[in-house]
Amino acid sequence: MLIDIFTYSASTAHGVFGVEELIEAARRAHLDGIGITDRATSWRSREYVEAARRLGYLVIVGLELETDIGRVTAYPARVDDEYVSESWRSLGECPTAESVLDYFHQRGGIVVARDVYNRDEGMKDRVYSAKDSRGRGFDCVDTLAVYRRRIDNELSIEAQKVMGVGGCAGSGVFDDLSDIGYCATLFADQVTDQASFVAAMRGVLHWAVGLRDLGQACPMGVPPRYDEAVEERGARSDEGSRRPRRGGDDRRDGRYRGRDDRRRDRRDDGSDDRRSGRGQGRRSGNGGRRRPQG
Repeated sequence: MLIDIFTYSASTAHGVFGVEELIEAARRAHLDGIGITDRATSWRSREYVEAARRLGYLVIVGLELETDIGRVTAYPARVDDEYVSESWRSLGECPTAESVLDYFHQRGGIVVARDVYNRDEGMKDRVYSAKDSRGRGFDCVDTLAVYRRRIDNELSIEAQKVMGVGGCAGSGVFDDLSDIGYCATLFADQVTDQASFVAAMRGVLHWAVGLRDLGQACPMGVPPRYDEAVEERGARSDEGSRRPRRGGDDRRDGRYRGRDDRRRDRRDDGSDDRRSGRGQGRRSGNGGRRRPQG
């Protein structure tokens, strides 16, 4: 199964799409499901799940939060009253990563480390030390994104291997539906609802994949194939002694600059034919044109 596990609805600042529009775009991209991971809000989650049931499409819900060390996305085991009423706000406006891990792990959920080695942001090597009260760290690492540099994606893949967890990916679409379908997460197991998604993400039989040309963002130079991902997963146990290579305390400025620069270069040399004719009215207006800094 292929699921784009990072998308944003109009409930997120600068997001412009409703759940129906996101589902329609995901279907056009031949995806099996999407995750709606609105930033710092979850009160509409039940509405998304009910709309997905009505439309006969898989929608997973999650919550993106800014922590003291960087951005994370948490997925609850179930969409219950506690989650919809946003009880997680008791953690504070910018909670510690440890408190977020504790909160969702105690309730059966999972937490994904996002944009770990972005040049101007991200938790960097702190991804290894963040643990909940029982010593359990992140359940997964976001390892592939078109708006990141190749080296940032490579270092995220290394962190995922050293930690012994799965890798994942999504488009992170805010305001351009054509972004859906570039990156997704490939699941070996069948995912049918929120609970089975969380269970599958706890394991390692899922992989970040590029479904279109990712240019310089793709660590392998071409989108990973399913059989290559299986072989890589089998060799993971031999790399447990590897140490992380880089660290730093850079924060969250210019997150999407690399992606915009690449698109601008393609327009200049006429190679970005696949983007011709796209709408010009859906821009967030931040420094890199693509997405807000939250």
